[in-house]
Amino acid sequence: MIPIKIIKPFFCLLILAFSFSSFSDEIALTEHNGVYIMPITLNDSVTVNGILDTGASEMFIPFNVIAMLIQSKSIAIKDILKEGFYKLADGSTKIRERVNITKIVIGNNTFHNISAIVGANNSEILIGQSLLKNLSYHIDNHKKILTLSRN
Repeated sequence: MIPIKIIKPFFCLLILAFSFSSFSDEIALTEHNGVYIMPITLNDSVTVNGILDTGASEMFIPFNVIAMLIQSKSIAIKDILKEGFYKLADGSTKIRERVNITKIVIGNNTFHNISAIVGANNSEILIGQSLLKNLSYHIDNHKKILTLSRN
């Protein structure tokens, strides 16, 4: 029988090891028209597919999805942010409305207070750097898996 004075420190070290270990989550990606998409849940009320866009500075959410969030009362007046100026791929600059998404869930990861640009109705949702900067990620193009881990 192992003495308690040996088991107790070992048990404490085991708990600490699991507490400080890096958590990673693998999310299956679906390829559609040459881009990767994955399901995301916004403010616990709407689940949609978003395009993984590492080149986008902010999340981009179409107005019809924002309207669903407003209708479900999961976006409040306080979540409307100051407009932003954005340079597009064609070099032009646009002013866009912005909102704060209080909760975004991707796989087993929850993100809070992520800014998003409001886009045209029925445009694609882009998962950009306003969310991605909060974690480390790796894309396995062969397996079509996104691995997320907290910074």
